[in-house]
Amino acid sequence: MATKSLMDQFISFAAPANSASKPGDPVSVFFGKIERQIGFAEQAKRGDKINQRSAWFRPEGAGYRLKIGREALRFGEHQWFAAANLDEVVERLKMARQVIEASDTLRAQIAANSKARGERMQGARKARKPA
Repeated sequence: MATKSLMDQFISFAAPANSASKPGDPVSVFFGKIERQIGFAEQAKRGDKINQRSAWFRPEGAGYRLKIGREALRFGEHQWFAAANLDEVVERLKMARQVIEASDTLRAQIAANSKARGERMQGARKARKPA
């Protein structure tokens, strides 16, 4: 019986080319950003410093005000949401993910925002002159 080559052994672990969870898909990327925001809220809850410029939530009065996304998604007519504390910020972020998973309109909004940002970034790169 012939011994498998290292290449044959490696190929035996191959997965189908079309994965169900496309890592480059704008919605999948957005879900990763939601997880990052949950991490920021948990860090803030522990008293650790976070990058406020990157956070989607801000202290406001006795509670917090948060948006979902850098360019806040519109959930109906609303872009900003209230939370009494950081636990509620985490709860709102998790709820937003569930709503996005169930909404074709919100997923389309994420894809459109991602495409527009990509085009803006590409335009900014083209505008620079080489040194």
